Amino acid sequence: MNISFLFVFLGGGVGSVLRYWIGKEFNTTPGAAFPTGTLLVNLTGSLLIGLFWGIAEKNNQSTSPIQLLLITGFCGGFTTFSAFSQESLLLLKAGNWYLGFGYMLITIVAGLLLTGAGYKLISSL
Repeated sequence: MNISFLFVFLGGGVGSVLRYWIGKEFNTTPGAAFPTGTLLVNLTGSLLIGLFWGIAEKNNQSTSPIQLLLITGFCGGFTTFSAFSQESLLLLKAGNWYLGFGYMLITIVAGLLLTGAGYKLISSL
């Protein structure tokens, strides 16, 4: 077995468990309220992936085991587009149009801004 798979597996496992815990702590009944936990996870993950990406690129380690562990594994397991999609549709289905579209807009725009900010922060050091 290629050791790269082990790094992705370990990072993904930790990220997924942490995402589950944060979701349980911050989310309420799906569709009934704003999905705070998923938003928090996705925005935090966006910042982290920008930071990790900047560090990997700055150190010329874009294919290192640490990059596989943190970016591909941890951030891949930690953030969740599928939960974002489901929660967005549940909000819309429940008639929470403003919350639904607000959630989508905040997640996409803030996620891109945070990824860029994390990358730029590391690049400027």
